[in-house]
Amino acid sequence: MELQHLVKKHTLLCLAGGFAAGIVAFAFGNVMLSATGSPAFCGTCHSMKHEAWTFADSAHSTLECTDCHLPHQNVAIYLVEKGRTGMVDMYHEVVRDYPAHIKLSKDGWDMVNANCVRCHEPTMQNVHADIGKDLDTGGDCLKCHSRIAHGTNHLEGGIKVE
Repeated sequence: MELQHLVKKHTLLCLAGGFAAGIVAFAFGNVMLSATGSPAFCGTCHSMKHEAWTFADSAHSTLECTDCHLPHQNVAIYLVEKGRTGMVDMYHEVVRDYPAHIKLSKDGWDMVNANCVRCHEPTMQNVHADIGKDLDTGGDCLKCHSRIAHGTNHLEGGIKVE
């Protein structure tokens, strides 16, 4: 009986406190999502130092790592893939089995390519490649432009395209 009376007496206070806690949790989550997708965060890992360094000198250096390396169909897919890839990256970082030269998997290649198209779709009419059609590139942006964001070796940071 005492608890029921207490809840009735402080319902508005409890609702306001819950709302405030929800706002704080949402803001903190949003800050953490952004921070953990930044080149500064990704570059802290030993295995990603080269990628972060070359990316910082590339034509795409104003972007976040997640702009290219995560899917953007919807928030749920984005969050699930961010968690999955984060755990995979952390595992390989802990056991230190990343190769000296990191290569994109087939799924990673397709994801990055889809994000190229997502951002550059307005200029695609100027390109001799229709997405999904087998022409000179078959709509595969990375076939010709794979060095734009990370260069070819430790001496260059990608290709400057103006």
